[in-house]
Amino acid sequence: MNKAALCVWTDPVQDAGLRITALSLFLAPVGVAIGLALLWIGWLMACFRPGSRSLPMSAGVWLGLAFGVYIVLHGLAWTDPVNGLAERTEATLDWLQLCVFVPFAYALRADQSKLLHLFLLILAGLLAGMCWRLDWALLLSDPSGFVRSRPGFGFPTIVFGLFSGTVLLGLLALRCRWWRCVEGRPGIWRFLLWLLSIALVAQGFILTLARGASIALLVTLAIGSRFRDRCVHPAGLVVERSRPMLLVVAVLVLGLLALNAKPVVDRMGEEWDLVAAMLSGEIAYSQASSFSQRWHVLRFGIDAWLLRPWFGWGPGSSKSLIELSGEPALRMPDGAPLVHVHNTYVEILVQLGWVGLLLWLAILFALLASLRRGLQMGRLSPDVAGFLMLAILYLGLWSLFDFHAVHQDWRGFWAVLAGSALSFGLFGRVR
Repeated sequence: MNKAALCVWTDPVQDAGLRITALSLFLAPVGVAIGLALLWIGWLMACFRPGSRSLPMSAGVWLGLAFGVYIVLHGLAWTDPVNGLAERTEATLDWLQLCVFVPFAYALRADQSKLLHLFLLILAGLLAGMCWRLDWALLLSDPSGFVRSRPGFGFPTIVFGLFSGTVLLGLLALRCRWWRCVEGRPGIWRFLLWLLSIALVAQGFILTLARGASIALLVTLAIGSRFRDRCVHPAGLVVERSRPMLLVVAVLVLGLLALNAKPVVDRMGEEWDLVAAMLSGEIAYSQASSFSQRWHVLRFGIDAWLLRPWFGWGPGSSKSLIELSGEPALRMPDGAPLVHVHNTYVEILVQLGWVGLLLWLAILFALLASLRRGLQMGRLSPDVAGFLMLAILYLGLWSLFDFHAVHQDWRGFWAVLAGSALSFGLFGRVR
């Protein structure tokens, strides 16, 4: 491709990657793969087109590239006692693809209006995906059985808790943009659309009955409410009749809680007798208990990491280690071994060691610093910056309860969240 073609096609390819990724994020995995591929292609085109030497750099970009180099070197040096070269290569590539947040940041170019448009596409994709994947037959024939099934709408339940919880945070943090006035009139239709969206997303989150995601979301909301008085309404947004609107929201929340009170209480009260029995020494483990599985696999992961603390056992190694251990406490009720440690930070320690975890944490802190810089430079409104910060916090807390980073759906989610945060500190001040 010649230089002229690079100049003409780079921006359209990047924009297509952004929009396809956003719309497909919770709707079609194939679309996510296509969107992320276009982002990689667009980034390479941007690197080789005339003037690419002027591409901005930041600590977040360097850390992302350093993480990718570390993954490649680690994958080349790692020897798996069970899996062959093909499995090792696949595991290495799964980790390497998390660096896609860097191409996303360059494609977004710190354009807040474009980001808000992407948020709308993500919301539309989530709602469409929920309706599409909903088990309507079970819901209509046996509503209580539908609730007990803990639907994840095409995703693992706790993972859908992460996705829907993040969208819920966005609807709350950006509510002023839905409530604003047009030519002096209240945006009643936008408010009703916002109310319907928040009801559907909140109900979807509650249906997962995911305890880890619920704890993480409640802590995030508590921290967010602590700083709500410091938030400033976006420039040009006029909010009228906010108290009646807040009253309607409060009634909606109370209604959802009343509607789902029994399954939520039952779920939160599960396994307490088992926990007491384990603590008293009456039983050592129970394969039917998620608490028992998580507790024992967490201990196993820490023990495995301590054997190789600095560099870990290599990408994808935790599954092999669990399988080789032969521990019955690390198996599902059907006898199949667990596939990972149910904690992202311990999982990184097992696979990538201290070096990998420090790089990962450094990336998270660099993203927060990038948001602060974008806010100071005037590229980012306080409400959008607040949402992205809360979303990163929620992701960090959720990661204490599960691991899903090397899967395509999580990869797309990470690209949008981390790429957006990185982008606004990457480009210069608004002129």
